[in-house]
Amino acid sequence: MRRIIALLLSIAGLITAGIIAYQHGAFNNMDFVLYYAIIMAFFGAIVISIEFILNHNRKQKIKSLNARLTAWSSLSYHVKQIGDEAFNELPIGIFLYDNDNLTVKWSNPFANKIFGFDIENALVGQLHEALGTLIKDQVAVTTFAVGDKRYDAISSKNNQAIYLFDVTSREDIKDKYLKRSTALGVIYLDNVEEALSGFDIYEKSNIRGEYLGIITDWIQEHKGYLKLYSEDRMTIAMHYEELQKVMANKFEILNRIREVSAKHRIRISASIGIASWEVSFEELGSLAQNAIELAEKRGGDQAVVNIQNEKIAYFGGKSNASEKSSRVHVRIQSQNFRELIEASSNVVVMGHKFADIDALGAMIGIYKMVTASKKDVKIVFDLPEVDNTVKKIIPYIKEEAQHLYAQLDESKNILRFMNNDTLLVIVDTQSPNIVANQEVYKQAKKIACIDHHRHGENTFESIFMYVEPYASSSVELVAEMMEFYQKDIDLLPIEATIMYGGIIVDTNEFSYRTGTRTFGAAAYLKEHEASTVRVKEWLRLDLDRTLLINELLNSVQVITKEFAVVVDESNVVRDRVLLAQTSQKILEIEGIKAGFTIARVDDESIGISARSYDEINVQIIMEELGGGGHLNSAATQIKNQTIPEVFESLKTLLLREHDEGDERMKVILTEDVKGRGKKDDIIDVANGYGTFLLSSNKAILASDDNIKAIEKEKQLLKEREAQHLALMNKLKQEIESKSVNIFINIGNDGKLFGSVTTKQIVESFEEQTGIRLDKKKVELTSEINSVGIYTATVSLHKDVKAQFEINVLEK
Repeated sequence: MRRIIALLLSIAGLITAGIIAYQHGAFNNMDFVLYYAIIMAFFGAIVISIEFILNHNRKQKIKSLNARLTAWSSLSYHVKQIGDEAFNELPIGIFLYDNDNLTVKWSNPFANKIFGFDIENALVGQLHEALGTLIKDQVAVTTFAVGDKRYDAISSKNNQAIYLFDVTSREDIKDKYLKRSTALGVIYLDNVEEALSGFDIYEKSNIRGEYLGIITDWIQEHKGYLKLYSEDRMTIAMHYEELQKVMANKFEILNRIREVSAKHRIRISASIGIASWEVSFEELGSLAQNAIELAEKRGGDQAVVNIQNEKIAYFGGKSNASEKSSRVHVRIQSQNFRELIEASSNVVVMGHKFADIDALGAMIGIYKMVTASKKDVKIVFDLPEVDNTVKKIIPYIKEEAQHLYAQLDESKNILRFMNNDTLLVIVDTQSPNIVANQEVYKQAKKIACIDHHRHGENTFESIFMYVEPYASSSVELVAEMMEFYQKDIDLLPIEATIMYGGIIVDTNEFSYRTGTRTFGAAAYLKEHEASTVRVKEWLRLDLDRTLLINELLNSVQVITKEFAVVVDESNVVRDRVLLAQTSQKILEIEGIKAGFTIARVDDESIGISARSYDEINVQIIMEELGGGGHLNSAATQIKNQTIPEVFESLKTLLLREHDEGDERMKVILTEDVKGRGKKDDIIDVANGYGTFLLSSNKAILASDDNIKAIEKEKQLLKEREAQHLALMNKLKQEIESKSVNIFINIGNDGKLFGSVTTKQIVESFEEQTGIRLDKKKVELTSEINSVGIYTATVSLHKDVKAQFEINVLEK
C-alpha cells in the first residue's frame, strides 16, 4: 500500500511539474520538449528498475522465509523429542531451585539418580555443600563428588537452574596425571668433611658408603632415581604419588641417617629439598635448589617440600644444627661483606622490632666494620621501640662511646640519609615482617642479612645472606666476621661488653646453644675488655618486674611432664620481653623442657613466647601457630582470638605426638574435637594427648565393652532415625492432602488490613485439620498481600519437607 501511494504521489508531482512548465511557455521550445521527454524516459526506466529490484528481493526473502518455516515445521517434532530426551534420558542432571529458601522446586530423573533419592523440596546445601556455595558465592562452575563419582555443576543464575555433568573419567585422568608428575629434589649430607676429619681413608669410605646405601635403598623403595654429583650431594627424582607417601612417613630417611651418625658418634645429618610444579625442568631445578637452600638456612637435618599451590612443608629439624668447626667459610663471608660495604655509598644497620641486647650488639659490630672501611653509617634506633635492657644501656653508650651514640638515629632521619646505593644490613631477624622499620626496609635497594634464626619461606631478597642456625647468637656471627675483616677495628670496652651481653642472653649464660665457636667469639670480646659484671648489672630485673614474673608463675600449668604454660588471663597488655623472661623462668622448674607464656601484647594480638632446652624445638611449634624463631627461642602473635582460644590451640599442639616412637592409645570421642574427629569416632592418638582427652571428658577409653556399647547405641540411634523418618514421611503425606482457609478483611483500595503471619496459618491449620505445626519451621513461598491461593512449606526433617495450600479469602 505504501509503495502505491508513493507511486501516485510521484505521478502527481510529475504532472504538476509539467503543468507549471507549460504555463511558463517551456513547451514552446521544441528542443526543451525533446530533452524533457528524454529525461522523463530515463526517469521512468530508473523507477521501473528500482521497483523490479525491490520486488525481486522481496520475493527472495519471502521464498527464504517459507523455506525456513517449512524446515522448522518438519523439525519441530524432532526438537521436542530431543528436548524431552535431554531432560529425561541423557546423563545430564537438571534441577530448578527457589532463590529465596534455596530448596529444589523440580528435578529430572538423572539428578535424582545422582543423589539416590527424589531431591524435590530438599535444601540445595544439604545435597552437597559445594552446591550451596555455588549459589551463595555466585560461582559459575564447581566440581564435587557423590560416592565414587564426580560431577561438574554449572549454575544458570537467570533461570535458577543447576546442570550436573558426570566428569568422573576426566577427573580420574587428572588424578593419574598428577600422581605421575615429576618431583625433583636435592640431598646434601651436612658436615661430612668436618665430621670425618679424624678417620682414616678406609673408614671414611665405609662410612660414606653406609650413608649412600641407606639413601639408595630409600629411593628404590619409592621407585625413584638417584644421581651423585659429588660425594655428599645428589639429585633425586620420583613421582608425585611417591612423594606423598614419603611425606606421610614424615621423611623417615632423616631418622635412618641420624641412626648411622649415632652409631659412629659423628654429627652428620641430611638436608633435603624437593619441588613438584608443572613447569619446565630448568624452573623445577631452580625450585628444588631454593628448597634445599631453605633447608640449609633452617639448620639442616630436615626436608623442605615445595608443591605447586600448596604451602611449603617442613619435616624434621627437631635437633639443633651442627656447628661448623671450619672458619674458612667465615673468612670468605667476611671478605665478601667488606667488598660489599666498600662498593656502597653509605650503610644503614637495622635489627628487629623491640631490639634486645643481641640485636644491639650485632648492630654495633656491623657499625665497627663499616667505620673501619671509612664509610658513613647510621643505626636505626627508635628509643620507644627497644626493650628495657637496651634502654638501660643507652646512657652508658652516650657517656663512653660518643661517636657510636651519634650514629643511633630515628628512622625518619635515616630515610633522608638513604639513597639508591645505600646498603641496608639487617641483623638478628628472619622475617621482613618484624624488622624495626618497614619504611626503611622498603626504601632499600641493596640488602644484606646476618642472622642465627632458622628462616622460613618468607625471608629477605638480599644480595648478601649469612644465616647460620647453629650459632648461639647474631653477635657470635658478627664477632667472627670482625676477626677476619682485614681492617683494624678498635672495639671500645663498652662496645665489647654490649656484644658479650648478646651472647650471654641468647645462651642463658652459656647453658645451651653453645659450641666451641661461641666460646671463641666470647674470648675475642673478652680480649677487648668485655665486662661480665656490667652485663649482669644490666640484666638484673627491678623489684616490680621480679614480683610480676613470680605472680605470673603462680598460674603455671603443667600440660605434660615436659611442657608447662603460664596463661595471663588478666587481659592486661604486657611487653614481649616480660613474656620471654617468664618463659625462661619456667625452665627452672625441675623436669620442664619447654616453657610457654601467653598474654595480650596489644589491643588486637595475643602473644606466645616459648623457651626450651635442646631436646625440644619450640620454633616448629610456634611456626604451626604462624610465628617462628630459633630452636630454643621462638614466639608468635595471634590476632582475632581470645586468650582461652589461643591456650587451647597451643595445648592441642603440645599434646600432639612429636615423636614417632611414643606409645599410643585408642579412644572414643564423646564430643566433636576439631582436627581429630566427630562424636563417637574411634581415633588413635599419642598417650599424652589421649590422657588430655580422657581427663577433659572429651573421650573415653576404646575398650571392648565401650566399643560394643557405642556400636549398640549407634544401632539404636539408626533404628530410631529410620522410625522417625518413616513417621515424618507419613506426616508429609497427611499434610499435603490438606489445605487451610484464612479469611481476611480487604479495604476499598484492595489492600489487606494487617498481614497474614505464620502464627495465623499454624493456628488455622490446627483448628481446621487437627495437625499442630511448629511456626518456626513454616516458610512461605511468597508474601501474602492479596486474596488468592498460596503455598507454604514446613520442614519436618532434614530430608523431608511438606507443602500445603493456603486459600486466602475475603470476609
